[in-house]
Amino acid sequence: MNEALADLIRISNVMGKDSTLVQGGGGNTSVKSADGKYMYIKASGTALKDMTTKKGWRRLRLDSVLSIIKDKSIVRLDAQAREIEVVNRLLLACDDEVTSGARPSVESHLHAFLDRCVIHLHPIAVGAYVNAKNGKAKLGKLFKGTAPPKRLSQGGRPLAGTSKSLPSLWVPYTDPGFTLAKRIEKLVVHYENRFGKKPAILFLQKHGLFISADTADAALRLVRKIIKLCSSKLKKPKAHKPKTLVYEDIVAAKLAIRKAVFDATGQYLPVDYFLTTEPLAAFMRRKDAAKLLATPAMNPDELVYANGSAIWLGPRKRKKNGVRKPLENCNVNTITRKLRALVNKGQKPAAAFLVKGMGLFVAAPKKAAPVIAEITLCSLLVRTYAAKFGGVLALTKREQDFINNWEAEAFRKKLASGDREGELKNRIAVVTGAGSGLGRSIAISLARAGAMVGLADIDTEAAEETAALIKGDSGEECATGEQAEVIAVQCNVTSEASIRRGFKAVLGNWGGLDILVNAAGPVRDPTGKVSNGAGVAPAYPLVDMPVDKWRLALEVNLTGYFLVAKEAARIMIQQGMGGSIINISSKSGLEASRNNTAYNATKAGEIHMARGWALELGEYGIRVNCLAPGDVFEGPRIWNPEYIKVCAKKYGIKPEEVIPYYVSKTALNREITGHDIADSVVFLCSDRARTITGQTLAPLEIFPF
Repeated sequence: MNEALADLIRISNVMGKDSTLVQGGGGNTSVKSADGKYMYIKASGTALKDMTTKKGWRRLRLDSVLSIIKDKSIVRLDAQAREIEVVNRLLLACDDEVTSGARPSVESHLHAFLDRCVIHLHPIAVGAYVNAKNGKAKLGKLFKGTAPPKRLSQGGRPLAGTSKSLPSLWVPYTDPGFTLAKRIEKLVVHYENRFGKKPAILFLQKHGLFISADTADAALRLVRKIIKLCSSKLKKPKAHKPKTLVYEDIVAAKLAIRKAVFDATGQYLPVDYFLTTEPLAAFMRRKDAAKLLATPAMNPDELVYANGSAIWLGPRKRKKNGVRKPLENCNVNTITRKLRALVNKGQKPAAAFLVKGMGLFVAAPKKAAPVIAEITLCSLLVRTYAAKFGGVLALTKREQDFINNWEAEAFRKKLASGDREGELKNRIAVVTGAGSGLGRSIAISLARAGAMVGLADIDTEAAEETAALIKGDSGEECATGEQAEVIAVQCNVTSEASIRRGFKAVLGNWGGLDILVNAAGPVRDPTGKVSNGAGVAPAYPLVDMPVDKWRLALEVNLTGYFLVAKEAARIMIQQGMGGSIINISSKSGLEASRNNTAYNATKAGEIHMARGWALELGEYGIRVNCLAPGDVFEGPRIWNPEYIKVCAKKYGIKPEEVIPYYVSKTALNREITGHDIADSVVFLCSDRARTITGQTLAPLEIFPF
């Protein structure tokens, strides 16, 4: 392996595994080749800990990168055009066999004129100083081994360093990207002219730490030395044991936050809860917690990933009689008001919410939530420390605007969040019977439309197969991609306890519910065999119908739909954001078919139940509709060879003539597929159908027979 690449992966993994040094996808590393021709650098949006010899980096021609800084024509461009030009030039400077489209770090030109090994981190211990009003002065006293030289041009001021001979370099806040690179270039040139060597330590105000050294080991040692020295003057907050919360309170808080985010921004977002840690519990006990969180983002990462500081949700006044319960701090109207206040100030709506007595909640795409939580928890410590050094030094409105409009940061955030488009983007759905047949087709289409889907099925293995199909793990054509959000949920629709456990899993994972599709169908018998449709469509003449088959059809088709809808409606009402419930009925619910007493009755019942639910739930904004498709032959377990033989006997035709016979009965004389039905479901769940409720759609017109 190339020595430079090996060093890059080693220092990246060592630093990236420590969340006190770098959070989420932040931080950067680079190593130059021994001949000085190339520079290996972290790819934009990649977490340091995730880098390997095969991914997460790019190799650039060093002379091409340095030429970007020297090109005066770039300086004359406006900010937006300039940053896009830099991104394109950095891509052109790449000289490797990477085909994934990964971008080299936007700080590549900055790394280019520093020493061989460069480590850029956002350590909590350093953040305490660079994000504090008096942080520069505190660092000057802390690093007092050498008297600081005269002020350098461009506002740079060396601080006394850990080395006996060379000071560190203080870099006042500068807009990231090309402007920062140009400023540091001038500071480094002045520094090198004065001391004969490039600076090894750079403290960037409102940003972080840069370490530059000849070797990887020297860079790692220097990082540890700086962190130890900076930490020596920081007193850790007193630990407090977190409170134990009940599940119902956590769910209620999630639903309240999700509703408030929707009211304030119109966005559907999942909500995650992160277990309260001792430092977090200690922060929530601080009397100045609200004040510490009142300032905007301290640095670019906090702004880009978490949309700024967390919103504090604590009691305004303590009740005279009794103790205020933690859940009372999580009021929908209060959260909505706070979010709207941020937007009115031109800031982004916060993604993190700190509820006193409960803990940290994050409203964001599932992939981004852990990153936001990590950044927020570290921010709480930095703010606590900065309060001792004159107070928090936050980004100004102008500085925030630049970062918010910077394409490079938008690119990083998109990578971190796994953001997907689709008309059902971030809606939370549950599909029963998702392990096969129509349920599987519907689940796939909902995921393709951007929804997060709970795949509920009594057959967990089948649900997992659907999950693999959606995520692309199975290698089949209908994969929606790695970014799809789905979970397999074991659920027996005839058991209230099983249904509650299923919805508990969905709420625990995403914190809400917007869509329910009742599509449960045939089940496996105790031997593991799939029934021939007798579970829900027992095909018998009236005089031969076994009563146990009749009762089983009622239990799955009616009781199952009723119980699942009952639990879903309770959640949707509590959430207060409306919703959509869809019953998958059948043509037999509209026009009876021969020798199908149980199926005719139950499918008609599903339609009538939905009409009644539409009347009941309309006041809560919950729409309820039905689909009554004709026969779907691909996928459903009911259409197995045994059931086809039963149908052939019923109509006096050969088994191979059954499907063509059914198709010939349609007005369009074409076979309907599971995805035809699924497209109708997506429509009914979307805002395009916002005024449609209590209706029954027949995706393919049929004739009675």
